[in-house]
Amino acid sequence: MAALRAPGRHYSFVSRWTLPASAERCWAEIERMLKPAAAGVSWWPGVALVEPPEALRAGERMMLVVRSPLGYRLRVHLTITDVIPGRSIAAASHGDLRGSGLLEVIPDASNVDAGGAASIVFHWDVATERRWMNATAFALRPVFQHAHASVMRTGERGLVRALEG
Repeated sequence: MAALRAPGRHYSFVSRWTLPASAERCWAEIERMLKPAAAGVSWWPGVALVEPPEALRAGERMMLVVRSPLGYRLRVHLTITDVIPGRSIAAASHGDLRGSGLLEVIPDASNVDAGGAASIVFHWDVATERRWMNATAFALRPVFQHAHASVMRTGERGLVRALEG
């Protein structure tokens, strides 16, 4: 008889990055980061693409390693479920985080001077799969949420630098 595994702790995150570049430039930088030649190189401190997808299309797989500011690492295996070129990437997640995510690139029509502006919105609906995280979630949930927010802020700052440089 197989052992029953306790369900993971669920988290739902929405992060919005405001960027000083057009949606087209933002999308191009995301595509560049996800290319096989970019494996291990990233403008996003704390996030390493260790297995890039062969192409940006449904069915492709990739693996990220996320280094928390608290010292732990999460291995996230993603399977791309949908791509709308220039607009969004949806993926199913397994590994240390099980669930789904959506990245959307949204033009900012109110700020189109000097090259435009855009937002990137990330939606993550995941459950942790690591036993220690689940066992401590009752007390450490705010800490995990803070760590997520910190990783996202460093990503936003890194992308701003990449777009400006």
